[in-house]
Amino acid sequence: MDDDRAHFEYRTPVIQLWGRLVVPLQGDITDEVAAALVDDVLRRIRDSAAAGLVLDVTGMWTIDSHLCHVIAGLATAAHLMGTPTVLCGMSGAIAITLQTMGIDFRQLHTALTLEDALERLGVTACLRDIDLEVQGPPSPDRGDLSDGYASATSPRDTIP
Repeated sequence: MDDDRAHFEYRTPVIQLWGRLVVPLQGDITDEVAAALVDDVLRRIRDSAAAGLVLDVTGMWTIDSHLCHVIAGLATAAHLMGTPTVLCGMSGAIAITLQTMGIDFRQLHTALTLEDALERLGVTACLRDIDLEVQGPPSPDRGDLSDGYASATSPRDTIP
């Protein structure tokens, strides 16, 4: 397999979501993929002026010492660019590995879930408590021309 094809097949997505970047790490991340990821994330931070970075390790079984250094270095570089980093989705084994590596993680915040990580970066769900009312099929007689079967209403009048 040539290098371009390997890079394409193992590319880690960088997702822009509400002004933040979300990077779901999964599988075996080689040194080449890690280097490309760091370059891509830092370029995206610069280009988008991202208000935060989430590194989600939910899809990782283990993290080796090299990836620990990559995560710490990426968090430090993002911090220097004005973008806080939150690491989320850690299993107990990954948490113990990170703790025993002796790497400086002062520029890295943690959260249990992706939702918690986004909340730490200022993103909150505005419709947490919704009432679902089943209306049946749409009816032109009711003035309902939507193609859905249910509508959601919120107890809130305004979105914060």
